[in-house]
Amino acid sequence: MRFRLPHPGRVLAALGLTAGSLVSAATVPAAADVIEPFGLRYAASLYGDFTTIGNTVVGCPDAPAGPAARCAAATSGRGPDGEDTFVTRRIDAAGTGSTAFGSSTGHVRIPAGARVAYARLSWGGNDGTYRGPGGAPLKRCGSSGADAGRSPGDPTTTAPVLRVGSGAAVPVSLDSVVADPADTAGPHYYTGESDVTAAFAGVSGTDVRVAVGNVWAPSGKGCAAGWSLTVVHAFPGPDPVKAPERRDVRLYGGHVLQRPESPATTITVDGFHRAPGTVRAGVTAYGGDRSTPGDRFLVNGRTVLAPRTGDTDNFFSGENDGALSPRLAHNLSVDAKTFDVPAGVVEPGATTADLAFTTGGDPYVPTALALSVPVPDLETPRTAPTERESALPAPPRPAAPVPTPTGPGPAREEPEPDPKNPSPKPSAPRGVPASAPGSPAAPATAPSSPQPPAAPAPGPRGDRHAGSMAETGSSGERLWLLGALAVALAATGLVAKAAMRGRRD
Repeated sequence: MRFRLPHPGRVLAALGLTAGSLVSAATVPAAADVIEPFGLRYAASLYGDFTTIGNTVVGCPDAPAGPAARCAAATSGRGPDGEDTFVTRRIDAAGTGSTAFGSSTGHVRIPAGARVAYARLSWGGNDGTYRGPGGAPLKRCGSSGADAGRSPGDPTTTAPVLRVGSGAAVPVSLDSVVADPADTAGPHYYTGESDVTAAFAGVSGTDVRVAVGNVWAPSGKGCAAGWSLTVVHAFPGPDPVKAPERRDVRLYGGHVLQRPESPATTITVDGFHRAPGTVRAGVTAYGGDRSTPGDRFLVNGRTVLAPRTGDTDNFFSGENDGALSPRLAHNLSVDAKTFDVPAGVVEPGATTADLAFTTGGDPYVPTALALSVPVPDLETPRTAPTERESALPAPPRPAAPVPTPTGPGPAREEPEPDPKNPSPKPSAPRGVPASAPGSPAAPATAPSSPQPPAAPAPGPRGDRHAGSMAETGSSGERLWLLGALAVALAATGLVAKAAMRGRRD
């Protein structure tokens, strides 16, 4: 079977911009929203799936008692307050030993029998700067409050550390780190990405604990920071329970300021062929506030309900999957979650899907996206190897040459009759001449000496009929006679040698 290489996907930021809008400063807010367009980071067709988890690295204030109690209620899912209400602080929940940066823990489940095919870490949050309505640069995360405390160094050059299981915490590579330009209105964010697949080498079939530390984070009113991790697992072949179908898995990354005045950001995924089964998606976004509605995630124009609350107009509200410490209903920083796309939104047979971020109220920063679609095993040819190939058994080897059968069997193509010999001779087993009516009689052989094996028929090696002496038509008769002559000569030589030996004796 041949398979099609997954299409890299058309990634379109639906900005609705014209040349005129790029020139006029009065109409530029939408143009400044896309700091880095969403692009494909990983694509594979495999027996497996993906999981997105995440956590915050900031927490509630310790004091005063009133705000601290209200914040505790908000993070447990109670009360009307959102992240902009509280003065958040950096936390060291992973025990990395530094309060100058943030850390926290989570866990990801890898099904038994599967391996980690790919893993990607994302992190980010506020960078501690804000541009006010009059253009004044401020050192804070929101429109009010005191100056924010900042981690040492610069957020775009600070590498987080990752610990997988009981291994050591090691710095990750800075594959992509971007920040909002200084002249961007409102709060400024930064985000980073890293391929961390190597950290999961040898991990299989376990509930894997991860710790992410050294995340650059500010502390102050409305400040947010956190991380997400998307892990793709793969089985060597179909599993009737855990991986009954092949799936096309795509991961995307980018950095977009999604604000009420911004047009929708649409990522068009194509190149798959949707088979029956469940379509799944995962997202990462910073700044979503549970107390401010208006934000939505759509697939093919249909609104997807918030996975936990079922809200239709508040999809991004600080929800994360897989968090361990802290473990909060609303984490005041990051949405990192995986969910099923409702049935009927991407119809069986579809080859494309539009995924969109939009808001009419709550601003947020989408930065990572994943989509998993069930696909058929048999597809059209492709031109390059992918994960699909590693999940397949080795192709069958070509059949070895076999002798022509002499008894009843499957029908095979008959040779053209020869005018001199209208009745073709049947084939014989390898090395044995055939005899049929109308054929010359085989020459007599020596009565007492053993016969050597017949010489192979001339002709190219590797033919499935190679080694059979019998042929049809006039050329077959010549080959038959040559073979018979070789046998006779061999027998005569043996007789002569025996006679000479007897004379010497």
